Amino acid sequence: MLIKHFESHEAFYRFLKDKVGVFFKEAHERSSEGVFHVIYLEDASLNPQVIHECARQKGVSLFYNEGRYALCGNEARIKDFCSCIVKTHRDLSFKILESLQAYRRRSFKLQYNYKILPLGIKTAIMGVLNITPDSFSDGGEFLEPKRAVERAVEMAEEGADIVDIGGESTRPGSERINAQEELRRILPVLREVRKELPNVWISIDTYKSETARVCLEEGADMINDISGGTFDEKMYEVLSLYNCPYIMTHIKGTPQTWKNMPIVYEDVVEEIVRWFEERLKELREAGYKGDVILDPGIGFGKLPEHNVEILKRIEEFKIFGKPLAVGVSRKSFIGLTLEGLLKRKTSPKERLYGSLGALAYAVAKGVHIARVHDVRQTREFLALLDTVRTYGEF
Repeated sequence: MLIKHFESHEAFYRFLKDKVGVFFKEAHERSSEGVFHVIYLEDASLNPQVIHECARQKGVSLFYNEGRYALCGNEARIKDFCSCIVKTHRDLSFKILESLQAYRRRSFKLQYNYKILPLGIKTAIMGVLNITPDSFSDGGEFLEPKRAVERAVEMAEEGADIVDIGGESTRPGSERINAQEELRRILPVLREVRKELPNVWISIDTYKSETARVCLEEGADMINDISGGTFDEKMYEVLSLYNCPYIMTHIKGTPQTWKNMPIVYEDVVEEIVRWFEERLKELREAGYKGDVILDPGIGFGKLPEHNVEILKRIEEFKIFGKPLAVGVSRKSFIGLTLEGLLKRKTSPKERLYGSLGALAYAVAKGVHIARVHDVRQTREFLALLDTVRTYGEF
């Protein structure tokens, strides 16, 4: 006897066809019966009697309390449930079906500046290049443009798919700089890296619309915005002009306030999901038609326990049907975890193994882009992880 659990239609389809011997057409048609979901929603306007009756008719387990619902069942039965409620709750029916379709999506393709970056089979590596005097891990190492360009080339040779160039530190308590100073640091490096690495994706780590605009004109391919557009109201306007890929990162508070502000979440993942919903709606309304990558913002206004919970529940962000990125490399919650469990303090550069451990779970659960400092080690680590993760899947 075996007890099996399937996370995708494709895996259950192959099991039915290859192991059980079910004819391929039937296996394909019934592949959604082996994938189980729990759908949680809050909506006081729904008719509980209709929801209860449709759940009973279609074999979906239902839990209800004062406008809060949890629907449990395999995907096939949840789809039948949606067909039952469509006459009385059309919007909810469509939203559930659209969310299920988005959640199932596993592979993506970024296209910009005549470059293509497939996401899904191989985890893409974004190498960090901080041109700052005060970044938490490598501040001051690459302030000289020549050294920064050499590091960019080195990361590309080590396996980086994306080089992420940043000119301003966002560690807790760091000071803000204006766009002119940020561009003074970034542009010499960007121009040389673009010449040296014409086929490598270049991301600009900025929350300033002016920096984003100038860098896109100079050949950058992507904007990585730690504020998700909340620090500069003109960011979405610039993005809508260029329609480049955009990493939308969740943040609570600012680097200047993190040390003193109370960091409280009732449900950290649910709050981030709702924040993404609002930001994505605003971005669409601004006319943006590019590819959005979602980053839950590990460490950006979160306590260590929030960061761990985000990683544990990273799958829940798949509801948007968009690529996911994560940046755990060398962060303080890893040092605090190691200190608490192993009674050993670590500097940022001593957190490689902890960083890989945190990254492993996120990638196994669906993250597509890993933002890292240690490119060579991460590339080797992910080669094995991706092989196991995708074995027989694509």
